[in-house]
Amino acid sequence: MASASDIDTVEGGTVEDVFDTTGRPPTGWMHAIFHGGPYGEDVGRCVPGPPAPDLLTVPSAGDVHVYRLRTVGSWSDPDDPIAVYDPDGPPVPPLLLTDQEKEWLREGQRRRGLGPIRLVALVHGRMARDPDASTIESMLAGLRNREHLVLQRLTDPDEGDSYLHVLLDEDDTYEVEHQADTGAGRDRTRSASRAAVRDAVLRWAADRPSRRTALEGPESGDGT
Repeated sequence: MASASDIDTVEGGTVEDVFDTTGRPPTGWMHAIFHGGPYGEDVGRCVPGPPAPDLLTVPSAGDVHVYRLRTVGSWSDPDDPIAVYDPDGPPVPPLLLTDQEKEWLREGQRRRGLGPIRLVALVHGRMARDPDASTIESMLAGLRNREHLVLQRLTDPDEGDSYLHVLLDEDDTYEVEHQADTGAGRDRTRSASRAAVRDAVLRWAADRPSRRTALEGPESGDGT
């Protein structure tokens, strides 16, 4: 259980690295669930309370990230309340793999006697190597509001990054952004149709430009 010395609080109700490993929060603190943001993948984090603060601010990449209280509930024990927070800041996609990380994956494949990895799919806390259509569909269907699915092609360093982001926004529409390489502009479109987004994502993953749709943006050279 965290003690007072484990709790690093900052003015404004900032919550730091406080975890409960006993099934009960530390005295004066309560469990919390964070939907995205810097703490979106944490399990066991606690916040001051009860009552739960309406706003929490946390440091993030040299800036401050704000969470807003959505509701307070309980697993089953009214004496063990759980605060549910949504991030106020913009949704943050998983980071693309760096050239070094891509090389580690290639080396791992070589050591196993396997061929090169062509594509990775990234959701916060999960990576799939060369995902098939059913895996991509499952990851897309499993997105929660404000979460991203990222597909990244593993190219040679001098070719630049080729990726596709899918964000499920709070209004249940999908924002799709893709970039051919580091020197190209980004195409960004929005759709309320999961089926249309799924088809566009699967075509992009299969690298079938002949079947492009308006959702994927114009092909280079179309002049539109």
